[in-house]
Amino acid sequence: MQRAWGTITMLLLLAAMPAAGQQQEAPTTQKNAPYDLSNYLSLLAAAEGGGGWNSGSPRLPTAFGGVKVGFAGGFLNTTSGNDVTLTLDLGYDRVRTRNGFSVASSPMLPAFRFPKPQRDESKNYLRVYLEPGLGYNTTAGFGGYASAKAMIALFSDNRLDLRTPSPFIEVERRFPFSSPLGGDNRVVFGVMVALCNQCGLH
Repeated sequence: MQRAWGTITMLLLLAAMPAAGQQQEAPTTQKNAPYDLSNYLSLLAAAEGGGGWNSGSPRLPTAFGGVKVGFAGGFLNTTSGNDVTLTLDLGYDRVRTRNGFSVASSPMLPAFRFPKPQRDESKNYLRVYLEPGLGYNTTAGFGGYASAKAMIALFSDNRLDLRTPSPFIEVERRFPFSSPLGGDNRVVFGVMVALCNQCGLH
């Protein structure tokens, strides 16, 4: 009987050893740095509006209002293995006292984040994206154009749920193909709902 109890005790000790090893590994996993959920976005939708001035003479005010939609395109994989968010902007334009509509597309290239990823997912942070793009404006004399644009968004990880809005600002310079020096500069304000790069639709 004593041998039987000794054998059972040894088996129980051997079975407990892997469990103890797993308990020791858990704190190490918790020490890993939080993951950046905003370097690209799976989906986004935004309303935006703003204004600026044209570069011609005389210098006249401009106005813009529109929407932005975006999605992560796997065909735009970067060397780091991350996708890139591709956006489409549709809007109403008033340039040189003329009304028109514009459509533009650009990738959102992550450039800067402050502060770095945090454990508290409710904390706000600034995320800067660079958005080189191409577009077309129906306003007479404008036509096709290239654009240089930057977005500054105020995010928190908790708001990247496709339901809770986050504010953003975009600064843009447009260069018409027909007259690269005769484009316009504008500042756009908006609100965006977005889905983080590791989040799925539920």
